[in-house]
Formats: sequence, structure tokens, C-alpha cells
Amino acid sequence: MSVIDNLRPKPAPAAKSQIPTAQEIAGQLATAESELAALEKEHGKVALDALTDNPPAAHALSALEGKLIDARGRVSRLKAAYRAAVERDEAARRAQLAALQKTQLTALRKHLEIRDRAAVALTDAISEAAKQFHLLLDHSGKARAACPLGMEFPPASLCEHELLRNLVAAEYFRLSAAPGNKDGRALPGAQMPHMQFEWQPQAIPSMAGKIKEASAYAVAKLTGKSAD
Repeated sequence: MSVIDNLRPKPAPAAKSQIPTAQEIAGQLATAESELAALEKEHGKVALDALTDNPPAAHALSALEGKLIDARGRVSRLKAAYRAAVERDEAARRAQLAALQKTQLTALRKHLEIRDRAAVALTDAISEAAKQFHLLLDHSGKARAACPLGMEFPPASLCEHELLRNLVAAEYFRLSAAPGNKDGRALPGAQMPHMQFEWQPQAIPSMAGKIKEASAYAVAKLTGKSAD
């Protein structure tokens, strides 16, 4: 090949013909059947005319019957092609569905595996939460019991079981509820302490902060260092 040949524009590769879909073939088949029906309707009249000794009529009949053969052949071919296209499209649909199901099953397994790990972690967290809650209850009671003789334990020290349970329920709500609490994601047992926090759960004072303040208040009250 010469340099000049290399400089000449190369012809574009011929485009591959696209195999029609079953729906497209069905349209072609409907048209072919309509044309065949028209020819068959005309056939009787032309055949009747040809029964007379009329050469033009005989020629017309011969030509029409040739068209009928072609039309019937086209209808037959299109019917066969339509059946094959339906089978092909159905096979493709099944393959696509199988691929989609495989992808979805992979995602499903992944989500379930994460869920299983979350259940284990949540069980551990609940176990630890129960342990800490029991410490909270026990040492609140022991703190009240250790109140020096002759002194009254400060009533606002948040050591009563019911108050502590309410604080824990409010903490659940603060840490897990969505604004409006409409998606059901709040932890079981979560309680909104006041309607003002419905759309701002994060604005609820933390349990740890309130208990620490109450502990400091109790000590200050009993040691005479309280401002009130």
C-alpha cells in the first residue's frame, strides 16, 4: 500500500442490520395479512372474469395468483419470524430477570449480614445499658441511704427510680427520634418529655448532664455551699 493510499479516506464500516423486535414484526405481519386479504377478495372476481374466453382476464388472473403466492409466502415467513422473535425476546427477558435477581439477591444478603451484625452489637449495647442502668439505680439508692444523720436528703437530687426511668426514656428519644417522630425510628421505650421537643429531639437536655447537675446540687446542699 502506497503513502497516497494511506492518505485516502477509508470507507466507513457497514452498519450492522438490526434484527426487528417481535412488536415490529407484528406490525409488518398485520400489513402483509391486510394486503393478502385484499388480494384474496379480488381473486374471486378476476377468476370469474377469466372463465370467459378473455385473454386479458386470463393474464390478469395469472398475475394476481402470482401476487397471491408471494403474499402468502410473505405472511407465512412473517408468522414464523414473529414466533422466533417472541421466543428470542422471552429468552432475553428471562436472562435479564435472572441477572437482576442475582444482583438483588447479592444486595439482600449484604443487608441481612449487616443486620445480623447490628443485632449482635445491639444485644451487647443493651447488656451494657442494663448494667449501667442497674448501677444508676443502685447507687442512687445508696446515696440516699448514706445521707448524714440529722440531714434531709435534697429532694431535687434525681435519685428516685421513677424519675431515673423517665430520664432514660427521654434520653432514648433524644438520641434516636427523628424530628416529628414520624418514621418510627425511636428506640423502644423512648418518650418525649415535653411537646416542645417534638421537632427538636436533640434540644432535650442530656441525661448525663442533668444527673451530674443533680449530684452537684445534692452535695452543695448538704455541705451548705448551695446558693439557694
